[in-house]
Amino acid sequence: MDINEIRDYMDKNPAYVKTILLTTIRALLDMTIEVILQWKKENPNACEADCISQCNLQMATSTVKSILSLAKGIHWGQHQTILIDTNACASLVRSLYERAFIYRNIFITTDNLEERDLLLYIWEIRGLNNRLNLKNVPEQFNAHQENDRQEVLRLRKRLYEMIGKMETTKNSREQIANAINKDTAQIKGFRFIKEDGKIIKFENISLEESTKYFFDDSRMRDTYTYLSLTSHPSYLGLLQFGIRYKNRNDENELIYIYLSLTYHLLSEITLDFCRATTNAHKFFDKLYPLTERYIKDNVQL
Repeated sequence: MDINEIRDYMDKNPAYVKTILLTTIRALLDMTIEVILQWKKENPNACEADCISQCNLQMATSTVKSILSLAKGIHWGQHQTILIDTNACASLVRSLYERAFIYRNIFITTDNLEERDLLLYIWEIRGLNNRLNLKNVPEQFNAHQENDRQEVLRLRKRLYEMIGKMETTKNSREQIANAINKDTAQIKGFRFIKEDGKIIKFENISLEESTKYFFDDSRMRDTYTYLSLTSHPSYLGLLQFGIRYKNRNDENELIYIYLSLTYHLLSEITLDFCRATTNAHKFFDKLYPLTERYIKDNVQL
């Protein structure tokens, strides 16, 4: 059976394909949760970066569980027909993608611990800025805001000390300092551009641009944009909603976009955890055979 015959069979048997995908995702999900629990038990005194790494993976597994729940479909009105809320799926898969990309940007694409910690602290500052930028805060939460403000100052001071020890140009130092000093809560990726080991540029990576750093296949470059237009209350999203249920292609959309992306993202973030977290590499061989990457590496179509 060649690839075209396989695709034709899949198109004609969506229920069968859905069952296989769900079973495959659940197998990886169950093993990942088992690994998280074992890692936590074996590393009770893990450092901050490793705790963040573990928590990030745990949150990813929770999102995947929610996506699988949505995949069961819903009854709407008096109709017995099951509909798939693909807009809600798109929102959850988009969230999973953002988590996978930011984690990879901080923990995998950096060349050393100094670069990793620099991006990690910038990410922490922007997270704290979410609360600092709130305007109508009840009086009892003022102390929390002040604690956050002091923590941001501490992180910025630590970052300036780190920059002073790194090999950088004047231009790249100014670019890094600009990222540190921004009071924004906007999440984005960053990239160190080097020449002979020296950082000569510090580039921003927007989430819209991030797909070219995450997917090898150029056909996947509009993934984030598609997830956004489907989950946001846009005119195009509204048009697609009507067409989707009139033509009843919601099951195919679930299978070939949302479940496929969920499997891809869970596979990547799980293996990234093994690569980047202290004492987690030993779990790689246990998880790898359950991932999409294993299939791509070993199954010839």
